[in-house]
Amino acid sequence: MGLFDDDEPGEKFQREKGEYCEICERSEKWIELSKCPMCHKYVCDRCKYNMGGKVFCSENCANEFYWGEEDGQEE
Repeated sequence: MGLFDDDEPGEKFQREKGEYCEICERSEKWIELSKCPMCHKYVCDRCKYNMGGKVFCSENCANEFYWGEEDGQEE
């Protein structure tokens, strides 16, 4: 019996959040990740969206961060 014989066959290795890009799923040994201040996804340099000196995972999160409505505000 091997060391990992009790693992189910075909079971996928679970990566921890912050170990890979949550947009393109790239994971490398020396990957630099940034955390989106809106949704808290980790993104790599290839997928990041810069706005106003901050790094976001998408244009949608950037727009929501800067121009999103406050709770209870009505137009």
